Amino acid sequence: MPEHAVLKRVTRWRMVGAFAAVAIVAATATVTGSVAQGRVDPGVAGRAATALSVDTIAIVTGGGTVEPDPTVVASLGLNGKRPAGFNPPGTNGAAQGRINFDKHAQIAGRHVNVPVTFMTAEIANPQTGNQTGGKAELIGDCQATGAECPSQPPGIKSVLVHVEDNSDSGAGSDVFRIFYCTSTASETVTAPICPVIDADVFLRTGNIQIRTNVSGSGGNAPTSARAPIRLP
Repeated sequence: MPEHAVLKRVTRWRMVGAFAAVAIVAATATVTGSVAQGRVDPGVAGRAATALSVDTIAIVTGGGTVEPDPTVVASLGLNGKRPAGFNPPGTNGAAQGRINFDKHAQIAGRHVNVPVTFMTAEIANPQTGNQTGGKAELIGDCQATGAECPSQPPGIKSVLVHVEDNSDSGAGSDVFRIFYCTSTASETVTAPICPVIDADVFLRTGNIQIRTNVSGSGGNAPTSARAPIRLP
């Protein structure tokens, strides 16, 4: 299974510095509860991970719950795959699918529902017998008809979701990160500007699967996975 760093649950990530197409350096900082629904650093570009390939044939599915911060549970459902006729190179990472992210709290910008238009991926070599192992980034288009994205900060045009398939069990091992970007979806796939990160955690429940998909078909994930009600 691919190695990954132990994630520290923090209340804010500050995205730092210039990046070369698809790389960043991130450092932690604290933030008050008034902005707990999204960690914001205006005017600074951000990126979730090391470079993944726009040409990798993959199918990504996932669903479950996460805790973006200690006071909020959110449900997620996502899927992404290459479109019919995908024939790299020169496809710019074209993909299709859906990203759904729903915080179970009465806060601004709690719901994201966008079509996936681009994807980058990396398949572990070798994967386990259950086809476990890989990383992917799904880019959703906030400018598409019917898309739902946060309105703050102004100018959000795309969503970038980074996921890691690290174990068969999923919960406690698979990784979910979600960024809000001022770059368009087509720009985000190669030159992202993503000043807001809303979650950077292991799954609380559920699973992420990243598999090879040579036919470019099949595979779905729940698009509105519901979390158990949290009792006091």
